Amino acid sequence: MFLDKTNNMSVCDLAPGYIRAIAPYLPGKPTSELARELGLEESGIVKLASNENPLGVSPKAALAIRAVLDGLARYPDGNGFELKQALSRRFGVEPENIVLGNGSNDVLELAARSFLAPGLSAIYSQHAFAVYPLAVQALGAQGIAVPAREFGHDLPAMARALRPDTRLMFIANPNNPTGTLSTAQRWRHSSRSCRSRC
Repeated sequence: MFLDKTNNMSVCDLAPGYIRAIAPYLPGKPTSELARELGLEESGIVKLASNENPLGVSPKAALAIRAVLDGLARYPDGNGFELKQALSRRFGVEPENIVLGNGSNDVLELAARSFLAPGLSAIYSQHAFAVYPLAVQALGAQGIAVPAREFGHDLPAMARALRPDTRLMFIANPNNPTGTLSTAQRWRHSSRSCRSRC
């Protein structure tokens, strides 16, 4: 760690307090470590804590990876033109309305950086994806955690939680990590409530 010897200040002291308050991410243990700790056979452990697929890589994904291996030395298309075109055809949305990222964390953090700052707020549900409050906190904004309903989103309560300084509402459907699903009827009712408050 860098230390300024003239005033005993570390470089960490230069970061805003809301950044210093973020706890470091603790990844799940590898199966080899868990096997050693618990005296188990590693081959008998199925790890699913970090979105692993117990079935292995999809054969289609493996073929697609092999097909582009020779081009790995070239910088990729940062705009993802071909992927956006395919997604546009599949889901009936315009390519300019599609945002690509390096996983969901990247896209969520882009949204937070685009709309949040100190003095603003974002809403998310209790029992929701852990990245929502982290992305909000990293921008110095205030997170509003709305109590869950049956481990899922209470959409009417989330609409009631809107404030004039609210810029984002994070909603996963199905919810991550609980897997609960909000029906189309609940979405319609909640969107009417939200529009009346916005």
